[in-house]
Amino acid sequence: MAKFLMMTGPYAGHIAPCAPIVKKLVEGGHQVAWITGRQYRHRVETTGAVFYPLPAEIDPGGKEIYEFFPELGKKKGIAQMKWFIKHVLFDACEREIETTDSVLEGFQADVLLGDSVAVSLFFRSEMGGPPSACIALLPMSIPSRDTAPFGTGFLPGKNIITRFRNNLLNIFVQHGLLRDVTTYANDVRKGLGLSPVQEPFFSALPKTISLIMHISTPAFEYRRSDAPEHLYSIGPIIPEADNTFRPPSWWPELEKSRPVILVNQGTIATILDDLIIPAIQGLKDEEVVVVAVPVKEGELSGSHKNVHVEPFIPFAQLLPHVDVMVTNGGYGSTQLALSHGIPLVVAGATEDKREVASRVEWSGAGINLRKHRPSPDEIKNAVKEVLVHHRYRKNAEHIQTDFAKYDAPAKAVSLLEALVAGDLPPQ
Repeated sequence: MAKFLMMTGPYAGHIAPCAPIVKKLVEGGHQVAWITGRQYRHRVETTGAVFYPLPAEIDPGGKEIYEFFPELGKKKGIAQMKWFIKHVLFDACEREIETTDSVLEGFQADVLLGDSVAVSLFFRSEMGGPPSACIALLPMSIPSRDTAPFGTGFLPGKNIITRFRNNLLNIFVQHGLLRDVTTYANDVRKGLGLSPVQEPFFSALPKTISLIMHISTPAFEYRRSDAPEHLYSIGPIIPEADNTFRPPSWWPELEKSRPVILVNQGTIATILDDLIIPAIQGLKDEEVVVVAVPVKEGELSGSHKNVHVEPFIPFAQLLPHVDVMVTNGGYGSTQLALSHGIPLVVAGATEDKREVASRVEWSGAGINLRKHRPSPDEIKNAVKEVLVHHRYRKNAEHIQTDFAKYDAPAKAVSLLEALVAGDLPPQ
């Protein structure tokens, strides 16, 4: 049996999709040590992994990310992505590697296993550690001649003109706009005793990782004719039903004939004025049932007879009742909706959300409002269009069918075992 040293970002959206993979590894007789934020100790230990905390100075410890990194919340799009990479990921590398080394002293790992933000773990592998593997939790960001640069939100296109556009944009972004990211990365690498990368960082990093496992499928990801051979689609992570869930008193309304609209703003971009409040305002007088999450107790004043707000509802229980999801584009929740064949209305411009919204548009599974804070009327009209025009649901159901072909935890474990054996299967 093998040993895996895992590191993930200290955020709920990173813990949840990795946990089923870790649990599956442990059930298969493997040992896992997991480094992440202190608040997730119990969640880690329920998988059977051994928990190790990140250093306190780089662990939000339950604070919202924009509270812990206030400068991050002031930026949008590519500027936000650049700040996150340099000052959240790269600046933490030295301390994270110290933590990794302290664990490795008593735990001789066969593989260093990280999520999309575990840059330090991949650097540590280059420094003479065991091979590395990545659970890619975001829309695919590896540059390609077939796609526009990650973060722009541009659709890939299908003809020679758009391919020419993509090529020019990639040159401009990778060698121009993101040149400072590569310079910053090389400064960090120099401090770690690593040689500088000789190409843009986003192109170079995937080549240093032995195995990349993307939690999606071809039905919801852009085609890449130049995808690396060690990149595998393993399908989305689908949570199990929570048997302890007790439905709220309004739950029987979901069984009635009115369409159910789920408004979900995720756990990172949580300013209610961005999406939840305008969605409630736009839909409060419509013949629909609106369920809005997450909304903490006391955050919203006033009530509407067709609107219900909750701090949390397990999606495994809720989604079978939902007709349309209005979302700011969280990757995990978007794919969960599509796994139920639910069409979407997406409005998001922070983190990776512009890219998620573009994939919804590209796949035809919903409407991309192309803004961070839509108006009540924009949301209302988009929801009505999705309800009336069945092509959106048909396209969402196509993705649902593709998703159903995959068992992500089982596929991930099979690939990781093959990596340990030195025998990764052909694509």
